[in-house]
Amino acid sequence: MTQRLAGLDDVSSGGFEPPDVQVAAGDGYVVELVNLAARFWRTGAGPAQQLQTEPLSTFFSSGGDKLTDPRIVYDAPSGRWLASISDLDVPSIRLAVSATSDPTGRWTVSSYAAPGCADQPRLGIADHMIVLGADIYPECDAVGARPSGSELWVISKDELLAGSTSPASTTYGPEPRYMTLAPVQSLSPTASEYVVSVNQPFSRVVHVLEVSGVPPGAVSVREIATPAIDQLTRPPFAAQPPTSSGRVSPGIETNDVRVLDSVWANGRLWFSANDSCIPPGDSESRACGRVVELATPAMTVTSDSDISRPRANVFFPALRPDANGDLVVVYGESGSAVKPETAVVARTPDGAFTPETVVAKSVAPYLGERYGDYFGAAADPVDPSVVWIAGEVGSDVASGRGWVTTVASVAVTSAGGTPPAAAAQAPPGVQAVSAVERAGKAVQLGYRSLDDGADVRTMVTVRTSGKRLVFQRTTPAADLHAGRLYHVPWLPTKRLRGAFAYCVRTVATDGSTSPSSCTTITLR
Repeated sequence: MTQRLAGLDDVSSGGFEPPDVQVAAGDGYVVELVNLAARFWRTGAGPAQQLQTEPLSTFFSSGGDKLTDPRIVYDAPSGRWLASISDLDVPSIRLAVSATSDPTGRWTVSSYAAPGCADQPRLGIADHMIVLGADIYPECDAVGARPSGSELWVISKDELLAGSTSPASTTYGPEPRYMTLAPVQSLSPTASEYVVSVNQPFSRVVHVLEVSGVPPGAVSVREIATPAIDQLTRPPFAAQPPTSSGRVSPGIETNDVRVLDSVWANGRLWFSANDSCIPPGDSESRACGRVVELATPAMTVTSDSDISRPRANVFFPALRPDANGDLVVVYGESGSAVKPETAVVARTPDGAFTPETVVAKSVAPYLGERYGDYFGAAADPVDPSVVWIAGEVGSDVASGRGWVTTVASVAVTSAGGTPPAAAAQAPPGVQAVSAVERAGKAVQLGYRSLDDGADVRTMVTVRTSGKRLVFQRTTPAADLHAGRLYHVPWLPTKRLRGAFAYCVRTVATDGSTSPSSCTTITLR
């Protein structure tokens, strides 16, 4: 990892589940989208600088409409950002386009009607077209309903970039033969756009479609290949360790085998999906991350493999290639002895996978309602050797509910090579919380984080009025999120009574510290 940032969490995003984590990297910026907020950082020399966080209702100019399933990409040839989201109240997909390469500036929003609920819209880009794809359901809250098929919206990219809010567009479908039509993000020049899909509930093939022509001209959508792949099978729920009280934790739903992410560059097409497999060294079926590569235009499968871990589950893989021929894959992982975490590997040009790197860990099992539904990855156009990734873990507070996300930049180094130095973030400010407790009983020394921070340690001290130190602890490195309340346990002796000075500060990876915040802890 070259850098790790504390991403959005359920507190800063309105408490929605699942987060549907997305990330995009542009010329000097990184943007994260989740349900239902956006966060912007400025990147360059030194650590990334967090700029602003805003609700997606503001970002997409949607008023009070219910929104879900965000996506975001950066289009390097045009220097523009594009983001999409499903509008549930006015069945449609909203598409936002930045006016410049600065994502904190003005965006133009257009809307594309759907003949029902547009579930998990995907966003693809070619030279002169934008292609959206979504499964169409009769109602968004109809549990167990069957979709009428998958639909594509083909939109004039040139008119969008010119600022039009009603660019020329056309639709294909809903087509019941396909599920989850996924347009690719094209990272190199192409006049046409590839779209991939797999069958449900299991699949032995991948359907490859090609979109040609740009509205208002004639547009053609046709299936050009159906190469065979190893069978994709619906994955099982992912286990979690017991809670701190010993109760059984709920399993994490890993959904189905639909295409989660897809990208194309220089004659190679990659896509990812959830799968079920028996990992080497294991005897049970687990959730696994499938990664498939096709050579284009021949449409031959050149790589088809599961990412798996014995006695653990891998789910929601997202992927992007770097400029050196490595394919970076980020995913979630959990098991009966593994708390939910975000991890990353790379497949090198020789086909081998690098050892796994854990990017972020949960403090406790995930106790929310819904995990996923997808993670994010983005190639850095400024430094093509770097890929930005974003993923979810459970709560960063012991016994807490909810979720947090992490955004990180990674670079693949050769075996035995020296990893690049990680940029250190400034330590976040914290505020000590006063309390009155009973002497001789366990005390939770509380502090509230005032900012977001990654890989920070927290130093806690308790002193008498005469400044004699009676307790001191430094926590392991962890992420802190603004507004959250954290605790450090302290068991004072029964003889300790009265008012004590309690102080807290944070320490960054480079040793820099935040100002101390002090208050009073009273033992009666």
